[in-house]
Amino acid sequence: MAALLGLLAPLSSAAPSASSSDDPQGTVSPYIVGGKDAAARSYMASIQYPDGDHECGGSLITPQWVITAKHCAPYIEPGASHVRIGSADRTTGGTLAGVRLVVSHPLGSPDAGGNDVALVLLDRAVPNKPIPIARRAGGPGTFTRILGFGITCDTDVTDPSCGGVASRVLQQLDTKIAPDSRCYVADPATGKRWFDPRTELCTVSRDGKNKMGCFGDSGGPQVEDRHGREVLIGATSGDGDDWDLRPHVCTTAPNGRNGAGIWEDVPAQHDWIVRTLREHDPVAANEVEQLSNAA
Repeated sequence: MAALLGLLAPLSSAAPSASSSDDPQGTVSPYIVGGKDAAARSYMASIQYPDGDHECGGSLITPQWVITAKHCAPYIEPGASHVRIGSADRTTGGTLAGVRLVVSHPLGSPDAGGNDVALVLLDRAVPNKPIPIARRAGGPGTFTRILGFGITCDTDVTDPSCGGVASRVLQQLDTKIAPDSRCYVADPATGKRWFDPRTELCTVSRDGKNKMGCFGDSGGPQVEDRHGREVLIGATSGDGDDWDLRPHVCTTAPNGRNGAGIWEDVPAQHDWIVRTLREHDPVAANEVEQLSNAA
């Protein structure tokens, strides 16, 4: 999964948009390469620019709140942006709502890993079923799944016919949690590590092949199946093993092994999520708690 909308600034500033028409602001967000068409999920969100083009993914966690990546937040415009929820086609179907408010984690920043999470308040409650947030993400080896509307080709992400084309149809990829050491990507100039094991999840493809989220998947869900029910454990955040923009940057590490990606650990942000919701919407805070307790 390539660096998303500015979390890894050198990569995202050079990378193409989700598509030349799907990202008119010229920003970056990641999409799934090597996945397959997915069935609609009631909680799956496509956060869209005012003109309807896809910006980032997200997950509905209460009838009126969506969780996404903080690095997506600067491009979400209250009163202008839209969120399509519950459709396997980002251009039609599901429920379309406006945006009233965006609240970003106060400790997240583009020059440090972790805390890449934001909450989006919709302009109305929607009928879609939210996804419960797990109390804790599984450890290394835990089977997971990622979902997104991102690009499906990273042969050359600088080529608009490959890296510039977003998927209209929701994609999914079977993944698993990897050891933290797999995602210690560092700034080559400073040696600063991007991965924060306290608040992030390192993720690789389940079958060990070169498949991963990529541009356009930012903010989208990573889920676990628990007793036949999907629960939310992650929000797509950044590249886990690379810095420079290059062919196959999303799916392949510099040494040729299958690429790794970084997801914000949503359960690790549980306290911040509930505290923020209590400030703005106490009923929603209780809903998140109830769903998590039942997960």
